[in-house]
This record gives sequence, structure tokens and C-alpha cells, in this order.
Amino acid sequence: MLEGERGFVIDTNVIIGAFFYNSNHPQLKQRRGILDKCRLVLALSKDKKVAVPRVAVVEVISVAKRLSGDQKFAMRLGNAVENSFEIIGEEKLSDTAKTIASAEAPSGFDTYFLALALERGYSLITRDKPMCAHADSLGVHCLLIDESTGEDDIRKFMGV
Repeated sequence: MLEGERGFVIDTNVIIGAFFYNSNHPQLKQRRGILDKCRLVLALSKDKKVAVPRVAVVEVISVAKRLSGDQKFAMRLGNAVENSFEIIGEEKLSDTAKTIASAEAPSGFDTYFLALALERGYSLITRDKPMCAHADSLGVHCLLIDESTGEDDIRKFMGV
């Protein structure tokens, strides 16, 4: 990471979206434009500092298996996450996660992503509007990937 460049926490819904952008799964087919934006986020993150909580690996494997029906593919995708991003164990985030949970009441998984972003001073990228609202409330810089997010918005947010 370059001096002064911030890091990122990328939510699993963005990671999954990037890998399933070309899927014929009915749930994903209708979101092709958003999934293309997820691919852009991952492409731009290659030279950036990115961290995810360990639970992200489990969540990616579970969702990938559910969407693809292919256990080997799901495990390969989980391994790719482990090899591409810094993985932070939940035990290191526990105190901050408990504080966030009691103050904001996000989902359990979301709490760890928020805790990681808050502790590291990283920006969060997600497709989850409530998660982004929690991030804003905590003072975490957040980019919501949705229909209105342009490619230029993503590039600017990621500093490229």
C-alpha cells in the first residue's frame, strides 16, 4: 500500500457478485449490471490493501456452493479469497465487534466486517444498504454498490 493510501474491507456480497457475474442463476441474472461493478471492484483491488474477517471465507464457500451446486468450485473460491486478501480472525475483532453489536445491532457477520474496517481505518465496499448505513453511523467510509453507482464512482472511491 502506498503512503497515505487507505485499505479496504470488501463485503462477501461483492466478492460473490464478481465471480457469478456471468451466471444464469435467476437470482443473479437480473443483477448483471451490479455484478459487473463487483468485478470492477475486485479488479481494482489487486494493487490495494484488502482485509476481510475469516468468516468471509466460510460465507463465500457457503454461498458459492448454494449458487453453483459445485462443492469443488466453492472450495476453490474460498481458497482464492484466502490467497487474495489478508484474513483477520474474529478473535482479534471481538471487543470492537461486541461494542458495534450492542450499539448498532447489525447482523453477526456484518458486525465483523464493520469492526475490521473501524479498527484498521479501512473503507468498506458492500452491496448491503443497511450495512453501509451502520458504517456511516460508525464513521466508516462506505461505498454502496447499487444501480446508481457508476464506474467512475468506484474508481474515485478506490483512488484510481
